[in-house]
Amino acid sequence: MPSRIAAIARGTGEVDAVYHIALDALQAAVREVGSSQQKDDLSECIRQGRLRPYEELATTLTTW
Repeated sequence: MPSRIAAIARGTGEVDAVYHIALDALQAAVREVGSSQQKDDLSECIRQGRLRPYEELATTLTTW
């Protein structure tokens, strides 16, 4: 659920970003059947760079 991901991604500063293995599928599901709150939570996390596709993890780790 986007609210659970938002709780982790927003956090208290210990987590810079959450890398989701199926981000495209999550976005599609929320777009199709998500509530307005779920859409807002997901959009916020992505827009702020707190939720990213899993494919970016290796690059992030090597350049960090």
